[in-house]
Formats: sequence, C-alpha cells, structure tokens
Amino acid sequence: MEYEFRRELGGQPLVWMSMGHEALGRYLTEECQEAEALMRIRNALAEIRHGQRREWILNGAEQALHITEDWVRVRDHALGQANGVELEPDLDFYDAESEALCGLEDFELLLDSWQSFLAGR
Repeated sequence: MEYEFRRELGGQPLVWMSMGHEALGRYLTEECQEAEALMRIRNALAEIRHGQRREWILNGAEQALHITEDWVRVRDHALGQANGVELEPDLDFYDAESEALCGLEDFELLLDSWQSFLAGR
C-alpha cells in the first residue's frame, strides 16, 4: 500500500493512495482532518489491541470505517446501491474505488503518518 500526502492549491490536505486503496485516502481526506476524529479512531484501535473490543464501526458522512482485530475496511455507504437496481458486473472496477481493505498494522502506520502530516500545518 503506497500513499502520499499533498496539499491542494488552497492548502487543503489530501491523501493520494495506490490503486485498490483509494477509498482509504478519501476517508482520511474527508473524515479525518480534525484531532477529535483521529483520537476517536486511536481509542478504538487501543481497545481492540487490548481485547476490550473485537470490532468497531464508525459511520461517516460518505463512508464507514470498520476495524477488527485483523483488518480495517473503508466502504462507501452507497456501494452496490443504485436505487434498488442491481449493478452491471462491468462496474466492479468502479466499486473497487469505493471500498478498501488493509491490515491493522498498515492502517496504524498510515494514521501515524497522516497525523504527523496534519500537525505540520
């Protein structure tokens, strides 16, 4: 999983993620720029690490973050929904940009790096 942090022309932080992990980048960019959001995720990760929870789900504005003891998944709320109509199989590639899965350790490293980048504002 490769990533890069950038700033848009207006200075807005942005996460670029490698193919297959784009949804993680969008989640961090759109849902995790405030210290409170990052702390909430960090607390959930600590509870999972210490066996106080087996999983944790946080529904954001556009995506849901699902953390378990082994993996982290970000998934768009609208994934697979097209007003009750089943999507064509050819749209699987598009759906791949709407969901991403990574290991817990990789996510924690990404979160650490993102938090450090934001602190450099």
